[in-house]
Amino acid sequence: MGLKQRYIRDKGYDVEDEFMDELKSFDHDTALAIALFLEDNVIDLNPNELTTYVYGGLVHVKDEVVTFAVEILKVKHRHLTFTDISLISMDEYLDLMLINCYIKSNQIPNYKDELFRVFKPKLF
Repeated sequence: MGLKQRYIRDKGYDVEDEFMDELKSFDHDTALAIALFLEDNVIDLNPNELTTYVYGGLVHVKDEVVTFAVEILKVKHRHLTFTDISLISMDEYLDLMLINCYIKSNQIPNYKDELFRVFKPKLF
């Protein structure tokens, strides 16, 4: 009876143990913010039997910006599977945005608004 629940079928995605282990290594607030972000913004990808997708994400934790990359596997006739996650630099996140490999938040209409929130330019 030592088996852990591997996925959440009702949400439309699976989670591998390596993903959960890495998420648990983050501080509590960061892990919770990322988990909620992913749950609210699950994306639909085309099935690809040969490789995984890497997408960037951005969350705010205690007035700090946290950027991360998540590896996603999508096989035909199965839910998406989050296979790995890691924290990345803002430069790496922006690179993923440039190639349109980032998870767009349902709360932010486009990347310009997202960048505005991140950098908060001073207006005179």
